Amino acid sequence: MASVNVERLFDPSSYPIGVDHGRDIGAGYLRGWGLEFGGMFEKRVERDPVFREALEYATRRGTLVTRHKLANIFLILKYGWSDLDGDIFEFGSYRGGSAAFIAGVVRALGRHTRVYACDTFEGLPQANEARDLHRAGDFRDADLAGFREFIRAEGLEGRLVPVQGLFEQVLPSVLSSRPSMAMVHIDCDLYEPIAYLLAACEAHYEAGGYLVLDDPLFSSCIGAFDAMAEHLLRERRLLPEQIYPHPVFRPRGVAALRAARPL
Repeated sequence: MASVNVERLFDPSSYPIGVDHGRDIGAGYLRGWGLEFGGMFEKRVERDPVFREALEYATRRGTLVTRHKLANIFLILKYGWSDLDGDIFEFGSYRGGSAAFIAGVVRALGRHTRVYACDTFEGLPQANEARDLHRAGDFRDADLAGFREFIRAEGLEGRLVPVQGLFEQVLPSVLSSRPSMAMVHIDCDLYEPIAYLLAACEAHYEAGGYLVLDDPLFSSCIGAFDAMAEHLLRERRLLPEQIYPHPVFRPRGVAALRAARPL
């Protein structure tokens, strides 16, 4: 990949860069390789004023999502979004830092995308002890009241929407409105919630949209890997668009002739 023109990643008119099995594997390579080996974060991403302002949101609210993962989401939103117009759903928002980051990016880019931050905001629910290392109650210091105050203070009402509760209890009412999911970011650590979400969101992915999984490659989240492997790899027979810094899938594929929207 060192011989590939990485600047193609920053030119939306060049997308899709290289389609393979319904995914833009060329863009996935450039994002993943660029962040892991190509110095893209230091040379380009962290100097971008949109990224820097959104990172300040994430830092102030608190997040466990690494900077390379935030950078990858930023690259997708700014350069790989094309003509997607659905909403963004984050499952497992903890203190809301990564959701605030995403909302900051889409607002700065002039998008009308709504970001749903879904969590119990009271810690992890009951875990599957055979598969999961995390236990019920982990991350209980989520501070939903503080998150709501942050949203109000930053003028993000209506754009960044907290959804509190167990996913299987609160998501059906949200999905009943038949939302279009342009990006789904799953960061909830445990096998059962991830398996539920992958099945529940199936019918709502926007064509060409993104599914980003934070946890499967962590040593503490074998359950998350199992859920990904069982549903996406074995049942759906999907292949990821990239695996660093986190697995990214295109559940409804990439249309080769999608028109790029100027940024």
